Amino acid sequence: MVDRRFHPRLFGAGVATTAVGLVWSDAAASTPVGGYGPLVVAGGVTLAAGTVYHRWRPAAGSNRLIGRWERQRRRHGGTASWWDILRHSSTWTMRRRAGVLRPSLRSVSRWRRWRTPVTSYATPLCQVGVQRVWTSVEESTLRVGIPGTGKTAELACRVIDAPGGVVVTSTATDLLELTVRLRERRGPVAVFNPAGLGGVASTLRWSPLAGCTDPQVAARRAADLMGPPSASAEGERWDVQGRRVLGVLLHAAALGGYRMRQVQAWVANPDAGRGRILAALNASPQAAEMRQAAEHTIAMTTRTRDGVMLSIATAVSWVTNPAAAAAGDAPVDAPGGDWFDPTMLLHQGGSLYLLGDDDGQVAPLVAALVAEVIHQARAVAARQPGGRLDPALTLCLDEIALVCPTPLDRWMAELRKRSIVIHAACQGLGQLRHRWGTNGASMILNSATAVLFFGGCKDPDDLALFGQLAGERDEVTQTRDADGKVTSTTNRKVPVVAPAMLAGLRNHRALLVRRGMPAARVAVAAFFF
Repeated sequence: MVDRRFHPRLFGAGVATTAVGLVWSDAAASTPVGGYGPLVVAGGVTLAAGTVYHRWRPAAGSNRLIGRWERQRRRHGGTASWWDILRHSSTWTMRRRAGVLRPSLRSVSRWRRWRTPVTSYATPLCQVGVQRVWTSVEESTLRVGIPGTGKTAELACRVIDAPGGVVVTSTATDLLELTVRLRERRGPVAVFNPAGLGGVASTLRWSPLAGCTDPQVAARRAADLMGPPSASAEGERWDVQGRRVLGVLLHAAALGGYRMRQVQAWVANPDAGRGRILAALNASPQAAEMRQAAEHTIAMTTRTRDGVMLSIATAVSWVTNPAAAAAGDAPVDAPGGDWFDPTMLLHQGGSLYLLGDDDGQVAPLVAALVAEVIHQARAVAARQPGGRLDPALTLCLDEIALVCPTPLDRWMAELRKRSIVIHAACQGLGQLRHRWGTNGASMILNSATAVLFFGGCKDPDDLALFGQLAGERDEVTQTRDADGKVTSTTNRKVPVVAPAMLAGLRNHRALLVRRGMPAARVAVAAFFF
């Protein structure tokens, strides 16, 4: 086993001592003290050589390494030190990986690469004292906090600092109002407001039927509209059949020139739409298979068919909302808005604001549009050097469980390789478990490189979890006699951050749990304005 530790400061001290000794020997050879120069040189060489040998000498095993970790944690009370932040989250760390994060910088000189603004491939997340904590464009983040603790203000900073295109979701207009003026300076801005929030008009339209003349696109769009699968085995069985049926209906509607309101009518009464569905599927490139699937669905027993259609109903219920129908079910030649163009985001550094409602009625439409953006971004990234977008695409997903029920558990693990970074926000881990199930919520939490836990939480499970992630520290306990004299001193393990301390964090303060370094109490948002 080899000990990979290296102490650059000791090595530098040895080299500096050697240089001083050489200068001393040359310049002061004729003086009485000049004879000490060779001794200084010998000492410097010994120190430098000993440091190099220390790197490669046999180690005492894992116990030695773990012991060193424990001593470092005790030295800083179990929290991140300035050296931890410098090594894992500083601008210096981000610049070292600039060629990977932005493939276009590989071919430029090192001097020009280091002069490129670090904000073009990383973003400042928070601050510890005078040090800023940065995350790169391949590191997704999660923030957990109740309303009013500064979560939205912090997320607004991610929107402003996004190096390329940005997609923003929210159940309110605050993110739009905070960031739209600054984003307009970076590129085109579009608003998709199917919920009609705040009287803000949609500036673009997009129909889920776009591209569904292709059976594969129709199947993908059906899965996007229906969202994450149910956590129960029985619900998953109905969801699988529902995606298959909805894909056939979307394909038929696109081929027949119908709109989403017609699809919603077919879901409500398949028998009445049988003739139109089968006639439209005659033009399909897989006509025989599609007609057979449609006939099988319509011929199901009433009880089975009702169960399948019930699983689809939520995915198309937004059509009954006038604002949602105007934004997502307008004919192509309808005036008053452009149709969605992904080049606005991927090549022009544009911004797309998606506004949803609290009850989740328009969530399937918003989620399907976000999924389409991701699909287009993946296709573009596959053709780029290194398989990455340059600059990166940023997704700032506020109230992710309510407004945008996407496959977040898979996206946070996969999209980092394409320079598609996700900054998600929720009100509690219970929201994640309710939407994505226990396993999905665990995947989201594990895939997030950095997690910000804001104060105000009253869920004992969430408080206990983040207290465990922060770890423990040593506390000295003194025993006194009746006269107040210390008779003994003992050490005990206590949490680095007690649950009550987490619950009582002030606004714009959070506990940071970041990969590669101990936990830290941080300030967010306020110092960026």
